[in-house]
Amino acid sequence: MNFPKILIIGQSFNKKSGGGVTISNLFTGWPKNRLVVASNTNLYSDLDTSVCDTYYQLGYNSKLHPFPLNIILPPIKCGILPVGNNSNEAVKEEQKVQSGKYKIIYQALTALLHFFGLYNVFYKLKITPEFAAWVKEYEPDIIYTQLASLELIKFVDDVHEQTKKPIAIHIMDDWPLTINKPGIFYSYWQKVIDKEFRKLMDKSAILMSISDAMGDEYKLRYGKDLIPFHNPIDINYWKPATPKEYTIKDKFTILYAGRIGFGIESSITDIANAVNDIAKTNKDIVFEIQTGDVEALNKLVQLNENVKWMKPIAYSALPQKFSGVDLLLLPQDFDAKSVQFLKYSFPTKVSEYMISGTPILVYGDERTGLTKYAVKEQWAYVVTENNTAALTEAINNLIANVELRRSLAEKAQKIAIEREDAVIVRENFRKSFILS
Repeated sequence: MNFPKILIIGQSFNKKSGGGVTISNLFTGWPKNRLVVASNTNLYSDLDTSVCDTYYQLGYNSKLHPFPLNIILPPIKCGILPVGNNSNEAVKEEQKVQSGKYKIIYQALTALLHFFGLYNVFYKLKITPEFAAWVKEYEPDIIYTQLASLELIKFVDDVHEQTKKPIAIHIMDDWPLTINKPGIFYSYWQKVIDKEFRKLMDKSAILMSISDAMGDEYKLRYGKDLIPFHNPIDINYWKPATPKEYTIKDKFTILYAGRIGFGIESSITDIANAVNDIAKTNKDIVFEIQTGDVEALNKLVQLNENVKWMKPIAYSALPQKFSGVDLLLLPQDFDAKSVQFLKYSFPTKVSEYMISGTPILVYGDERTGLTKYAVKEQWAYVVTENNTAALTEAINNLIANVELRRSLAEKAQKIAIEREDAVIVRENFRKSFILS
């Protein structure tokens, strides 16, 4: 079987981020000696070495960030990374500066750089002699990247020009319209991002999207055909071993598992408010929010016996967790910027939710691809009205109607088995890299 040698630039393999989980599942089964990663994010923790164990830490003169941010950040050893070193002192220092006063200073400096139009001036990765030698020794067949920054667009272009290797771009969300931050040179940098991205797309041999909706939009916007690939699932691993019982045993438990941030903030607040309203007459309900973003969560909701924060659990424990609750939540914010950002994305957890046997509640704008997909295929209870009353009604309907919960869950599971089977998706993914 033909497995091209892949140089992945940007996204690392991990079990925490959507992009990391997706490529971990897509590249599973690829020979390890035919996969390497070069990334400008901190690689000294949370790596998934089960799929790939060769990593190169990119940086700026032995710093993870350039001047002036390197003033507050510790040195990071750049170059070939010794894997399995998650206890490295660099990790501890990085965690230190990303919390408390250091985090505030870091965010303030980043905002200032964006405002004065200097962020993209300072953040410029360069091909060092050491990196060039490493790539030459590896001799990749294809450069794979998820991009998501002007810096990576230019760096991938530079690597392509030096190696003359074909490029595969995989778009996870509509970042070309959202990565540019407010500032006095906003219009200038937006034009640069668009120009450089279009130029790199023209040079690319393979173009992938995270969803059909994104592929349709990019065909209109850029005149390019994209192959959709999102997170596949190992059916035997994710599907519950025993049939799910849909009767409510104790408290009706709603679960959201994932990040709290841009595009997923006000919707979490709305759900919490709806649950609190229901709890006034029905105490047997709880909304569990499983996230590592506890600081952001505390700014959005008041935690109590009905709205609880849950620590993230190991990825291997998620199948049991997802199948053990009564309702899974897919929230999306309704403001214009969030809709633009989420419009064509496809959350990593969707296929994992669908196979679980637990019914799903989609709360989001009717214009997003995820909402359209759920409405069209009827694999979730969908609320497209941005108000607590509609949510309260939806949740009460789901609590009261066991057959509704069962039918939604069974429909979702059937679709997941038919369309998201990792065995089939991985083979199609592999074939997409065969260029001759």
